[in-house]
Amino acid sequence: MHSTYGYWRSLVYPDRLADQLGQGPVTQFKRRVFGVFIFGIILYILRGMWGMNTDTLTYILANGTLDDYTISRYVALLGSVLWSIVYMAFHFWGVAWILSLITNIPFKPLLKLQLVVVGLLLFEKLINFLVFAVAGKVATVSILSFGPLAMTFLENWYIILFVNQLTIFSALIVALQYRFISFYKVEEDEYDFGEIHNEVRKNTIWLLIALQVAFALITALGGFIPIDKLLNLLMIGGL
Repeated sequence: MHSTYGYWRSLVYPDRLADQLGQGPVTQFKRRVFGVFIFGIILYILRGMWGMNTDTLTYILANGTLDDYTISRYVALLGSVLWSIVYMAFHFWGVAWILSLITNIPFKPLLKLQLVVVGLLLFEKLINFLVFAVAGKVATVSILSFGPLAMTFLENWYIILFVNQLTIFSALIVALQYRFISFYKVEEDEYDFGEIHNEVRKNTIWLLIALQVAFALITALGGFIPIDKLLNLLMIGGL
């Protein structure tokens, strides 16, 4: 028997998705994964073509020849595509594996949950991209986070970047994951994890919040990588 539960309905009713998975594999799941990944790649390509997050690169390469600039832009675009694949793969397979470890839910059912999560993350990036494209400028912080508010009274850039990672969508993802995990039924004889799962379930919300905080702390560290200095060293000998 196969589950025919819809992708968008699982966003609103993750508890029903958890219940439907008990009926068997989700139909056309690979096709849905392919569609989400293609959408993500196209989104990152559009962001790269518009010049989002490449202002430092543009400034440095503008001092070179036209050919160097053109080649570098294509390389940057290729880098955007590769990064989009890495980003989506981590949140799809990587986070599903982490959740499997901390909740004792089998890996494959969690892939269905994480496909919805990846879609949410891409939708968040789409909103930011559209707003910045209409405004004609890019901000370091997300309009969907507390980053803009933090910049008004905080001076510690690391804390600002950390707060910037905790967005409205982060809260939505935690709620989605929690509801799915809470309603997913683990059989008593399924890897002998039935009783253990009941214990883990009580602390699931705190584990999910801690996971988001850990991701935010790690991502915020990326803001301290001296990209401009590295590009200067690579492109124009550190001048």
